[in-house]
Amino acid sequence: MTYPEAIAYLDSLAQFGWKLDLARIERLCELADHPERRFRSVLVGGSAGKGSTCTFLAAILRAAGLRVGTAPKPHLHTHRERVQVDGELISEAQFARLMAQIIPLAEQVTREEGSPTVFEVMTLLSFLHFAECEVDFAVVEVGLGGRFDATNVLTSELSVITMIGLDHTDRLGDTVEQIAFEKAGIIKPGGRVLTGATGPAWQVIAEIARERGAACRSLGQEVHAQNVRVARDGTRFDLRTPEGAWPDLVLALAGEHQARNAAVAAGAALWLRTAGLVSFGDEALRSGLAQAWIAGRLQVVKQQPLVLADAAHSPDRARALAKTVAALYLPKSGAGRLTLVIGCSQGHDPETVVRELTPLASEVIATRSRHPAAVPAAEIAAAAVAAGVPARIVEPVSEAVLQAEAQAGAEDVILITGSLFAVAEALPRG
Repeated sequence: MTYPEAIAYLDSLAQFGWKLDLARIERLCELADHPERRFRSVLVGGSAGKGSTCTFLAAILRAAGLRVGTAPKPHLHTHRERVQVDGELISEAQFARLMAQIIPLAEQVTREEGSPTVFEVMTLLSFLHFAECEVDFAVVEVGLGGRFDATNVLTSELSVITMIGLDHTDRLGDTVEQIAFEKAGIIKPGGRVLTGATGPAWQVIAEIARERGAACRSLGQEVHAQNVRVARDGTRFDLRTPEGAWPDLVLALAGEHQARNAAVAAGAALWLRTAGLVSFGDEALRSGLAQAWIAGRLQVVKQQPLVLADAAHSPDRARALAKTVAALYLPKSGAGRLTLVIGCSQGHDPETVVRELTPLASEVIATRSRHPAAVPAAEIAAAAVAAGVPARIVEPVSEAVLQAEAQAGAEDVILITGSLFAVAEALPRG
């Protein structure tokens, strides 16, 4: 099997969508001789901040000298991004070889349980790769929800649940409490959970942890990010956990929200150390956090004119992005204008995302990525106009960015946002 043939097979599964059932992935793992049992793992769920938290945690563990698998999602340019060991993407040859092994298993599962989804097949592929590479730990990002997510077949050493907001309400429920219940499905009986959730969401998570006999720590209670200082080149903060205090930690990613994500990741790593599952010194904690970087998180795409890209897909993410952009990139004199290039995806509410960002904007250019789940640009434009900001529709994303650059002045800022798929089409490959 070639790599293009492997991708073609995945594409043939796309029609089967998302299913509230673990039967297929459990059977796939059984037929594959349970690769998910051959490495330790941390499972990271939540509404926002999952990708950054995974990146921070994996970087700390790698700095500690461990071999670390990661399964970020979604991907920017290639499916191979979803299966990495020590930061290296799985090769096309490895991907194709493992897919050739999986297809007969998937065909058997199709006869027994119905067709596996793309996500289920990719989840098994990542497990097989991690097992073959003999990783010490895998840091695995939950895809959607938690309780019925394919990644939840892992018996993780620690479950991390980042902040909870209203996302994927069409599938997870229309209240924070309902969504928190689904996300908390990754808490293992007798295990450990660290969460960045607050308010009613935290109450749901803490109660489920209590019911399952799992130890629970929370950002703002046992884990603290303090004295946060944000600049264009990154963020500094002080960390305090039950294990001790670490002043002046440095991040390459900018934003108060990134300090919170990093505090959760560092708190998770330190808890694993306390449990005797990993061993590292303070320098590994500091260097791991400092080296961590992830594309599409307030990334500078171009300097002249200044073009920024950030995949703020939810109201909470958009709110955090607006705060950071206003503080770092918009002159207090008001001389510079902000043009928003926005493309959104289904499952998120474009109206609320747009509403969080438009108070900063002079104009919205509504666009649409090539992804089949992309929201029509007309919906985004209507939301901008309703918020009192002029809007126009330009497709595809690349053309929307070019038109924004063409009209930008020396002090103007262009912000590409709304979904990772839209951002991906604006970022350079490689």
